[in-house]
Amino acid sequence: MNDTPDGYIARLKEGSYEVFSDLYAHYSNRLYGFAMAQTKNNALAEDIVQEAFLKLWNTRQQLDCYGNVHALLFTIARNLIIDGFRKRIAQIDFEEYRQACHKMSPIPTPEEQVNYHEVVEQVEQTKRHLSKRACQIYEMSREKNMTIQEIADSLNLSSQTVKNYLTSTLKVFRRELKQR
Repeated sequence: MNDTPDGYIARLKEGSYEVFSDLYAHYSNRLYGFAMAQTKNNALAEDIVQEAFLKLWNTRQQLDCYGNVHALLFTIARNLIIDGFRKRIAQIDFEEYRQACHKMSPIPTPEEQVNYHEVVEQVEQTKRHLSKRACQIYEMSREKNMTIQEIADSLNLSSQTVKNYLTSTLKVFRRELKQR
């Protein structure tokens, strides 16, 4: 990092592995500390550092020669952390709940069976409030475990449209299930 900021950004834009390695050596520990303070999870913090540098490398062509790499890396990391939190909050992981219940007791008690059927019925009732397309996208995402891109390709939609449908659909689910 002996070069001027403009110089190493210009060299990074040209694809210099040396500059990228220098940036990694210079910022990775600080970025890890930041991610660890936010997530309180060692593996997740390491993943965020890797993802941030991967994103820096993949978007190096768009870097501004007068930019602040330090601020850029920490902004990328912050956004990755926020996205991770949003994903965890937005997930209605019914299948994980069912598997956890099964691990606790392989033979469900009558009460567990009733609870399971109530939740299934609530999900089905909520799906009836959705438009046909929203329901289709929800089922592909949550019941068939398809990625957003797979859904978009299958339905000939943009991935952003699929994301928008899922976001609004999950809001409906949270509202409806919270009321019950």
